[in-house]
Amino acid sequence: MDGGSPVTGYTARAYDAAGHQVGEQAVGAAEFKRRAIVRIGGLPASAGPLTATVTASNAHGTSAPSLASLPLTPTAVTALPGAPTGPKLRTASTAATVAWTPPTATGDAKVVGYRVTVSDGRAPIDVTGRDVLVGQPSAKGMFRVIGGLSPATSYTVTIATVTAAGTGPAATVTATTKA
Repeated sequence: MDGGSPVTGYTARAYDAAGHQVGEQAVGAAEFKRRAIVRIGGLPASAGPLTATVTASNAHGTSAPSLASLPLTPTAVTALPGAPTGPKLRTASTAATVAWTPPTATGDAKVVGYRVTVSDGRAPIDVTGRDVLVGQPSAKGMFRVIGGLSPATSYTVTIATVTAAGTGPAATVTATTKA
């Protein structure tokens, strides 16, 4: 229950086997609509197993902590995901739909989303929205509608896979909007 005030943020905390806090990460509620993935950095690799709890905050204060997670052992994720495949860009006069297939190799971490940028030759602009984020990779194609484009203009769209290890290489596609 939010006490009549919307949730404004979450804080995840990690604890060692003795119950001592060993890490903390706060995130704003606007970053997540349905599911949050929070990375608590700087955890000692040899300290495991660790447990984690989450609290929510709003104008009325901070909630009680969640129940502790099952024991977790921190691991370093280092292998970046591959590039998405088969990018296609279908255009109208002021919008475009970019479609792609998730990469076959996702590195050593699950896919948490895609970074989509669009450029008309100037600086690229990040495309945001919940439909760019996904929970799990699949062989099914992904797509994103991009609005606010200018007619008869060439646009380059890049799509890169994001995991806890970072952002992988991008796939690029270019097309011109209809006049």
